[in-house]
Order: sequence, then structure tokens, then C-alpha cells
Amino acid sequence: DDLKADHVFPIAGPPCFLDDALWQFNDIHGDEGNIFPDQSVFLAEYAKVGGTNGIVLLPGSVAEVTTQGASTTHPVPVEEFFANKVAHLEEMRERKRPIIEAEKASWRHPEVDVLGEMKRRIEPLLDESIYLAKGVGGPVRFDLVGTDDSGGETVESIVVDFPGKEVRPYADEKVRYRFRTDRALIEHLLHIGEVDWVNSLFLSCRFSAARIGQYNEFVYAFFKCLSEERLQYAEGWYDEHERAVDAEDITIGDWVVQRRCPHLKADLSRFGIVDGDQLTCQLHGWKFDLPSGRCLTSVGHKVRAHRADEQTPAPAGEALS
Repeated sequence: DDLKADHVFPIAGPPCFLDDALWQFNDIHGDEGNIFPDQSVFLAEYAKVGGTNGIVLLPGSVAEVTTQGASTTHPVPVEEFFANKVAHLEEMRERKRPIIEAEKASWRHPEVDVLGEMKRRIEPLLDESIYLAKGVGGPVRFDLVGTDDSGGETVESIVVDFPGKEVRPYADEKVRYRFRTDRALIEHLLHIGEVDWVNSLFLSCRFSAARIGQYNEFVYAFFKCLSEERLQYAEGWYDEHERAVDAEDITIGDWVVQRRCPHLKADLSRFGIVDGDQLTCQLHGWKFDLPSGRCLTSVGHKVRAHRADEQTPAPAGEALS
């Protein structure tokens, strides 16, 4: 709508999950909460708002776009394809099963000392991290599920302790963020030296997660930067923006506050609302107590604020200390 697009291509192809462990994510079970809709679902919703210029691409489709228009050819009629979607997925699953099983078998590396390798790789990054570690603000627990010699389930719990700057066994303490996944996946990531656990693990749907409080982007930002080069880039970005944007103030209602949210620098002139003595950043839902500046959502974040009819408070460095 913003671009006044002549043609709309919803997605490059219908999403498909062929591994038995992920089969439930296919949009074939009538689940309105499924987050992987195919083009037919998009076009149905698009039509509700008057959209008539959507173009579907199937495996093997060819679209030719010119200044005069667009033409598309398909290997089978679109309606027929989606009518037979379940059969198509089942056939493809069986055809790809040997490839999938071979790939999954390659993940297992029992020779890897997971705790030792995580300590070796992650602890130096924790030592170097300032902004990301502060942003996470607490321990992150990984529950790694494996099997013993008799086929029974085993669970090893490892904590990445951001305040303590160490990786250690879980000590039965309360943690704010928790992930549960197959031990083999972490073995594989350590074996291949993967530096981006977000794209390789957290987008895989092969884990479960729990948290206390709001979603925290810093958790994922850190695990996307598991190399010195990546970490330094991220830390430098936060350092530059911390110094560049925290000096500006805006007025919201009866309060003068720093323009950028201490969480992820959202513009509070757009996303900030004040209700009494409480500021809420609507972009991520983080809340702050304005008289004290204390963050009510997470530790390690403080907002600079004073009443509009009062004098300017201490400089930012003192106010945020």
C-alpha cells in the first residue's frame, strides 16, 4: 500500500517442514495460530482489504515482470497444488527422509565437552562485553537433553552467567531466561565453531524457551556474536549510539525524559506514553518509574527524567550511574 505496488509476491514458495520432529509446523492442521501460512492464506487475508494483485510462486513457477504487466506460468494449477498440499508434503518428506536423517546423524559429537567448550569460547566474550552483558542483566540457562547408554533421557543444565562473567553448571538458582534443546545441537555448533547461534539454533524451531518478564533482544544479540570480531562490532554500535542519543531530552506530559529508550533506543517521542509517574515504551512494553528513573521491567536500565517544572537533573553520566 505504501509503495503503490503493481504486483505483490507474498513469499518465494510455500514453507514446508519435512522432518518428523517439525511436521506440526506445516499449515495443514487448521490451526489459526500457525505462524507459517502459505500463499493461499496470505491471498485470502489480502483480499479482505481489497488486494487483487497478488502473484503466487510455486516450486517450478516462472514469473516475467515488465513495465506493461506480469505473467506467470506454473507446473500445476495453483488451486490444484494447494488442494493436494498434504499429499505433496508427504511425498516430499519420504523422498527427502534419507537426506534429513543423514544430516541429523552428523550433529552428534559425544567427544565434545560441552561445558568446557562453552567456557572456552564464551567466557572471553563475556569479559569483553559491556553493553550486551549489561543488557542481558542475568544468567541464561541451557537445559541440554541427551540419552544415556540404556536409552534413558539425560539433562545437563549449563548457565551463561552474564553478571558473573562465567559459564558454569546450573546451581539451582532462579534464572530469568531458559532454553531447552537437544544436546547434539549444541555439540554440533561447538564442533563447527558456529558464531551465530541465532540463525543456526534459535530459528530452527528445535528448542523451547521460557522467560520471566519481557522479551530481551540483548540475549539474542549476544548469541549472534560468538566471535571477537562480531562482539566488538556490536559493542561498538551500542557504545556509539549510547553516547550519541542519550544527551537529547523530550517532554512528554509533565515530564522531561531522555529521547531514546534505555532498552533498545526506541524514540520515546513516538513510542513513549506517561501515565502518572510511569513511562511506558510501547515498542517493546518496557516500563520505568520516572521519579527514580528505575526500570520496572528489567535490571541494568535507567531512564533520565525530571518533572517539567523542575530544574534539569544531574548530567547523564551521573544520572545513569
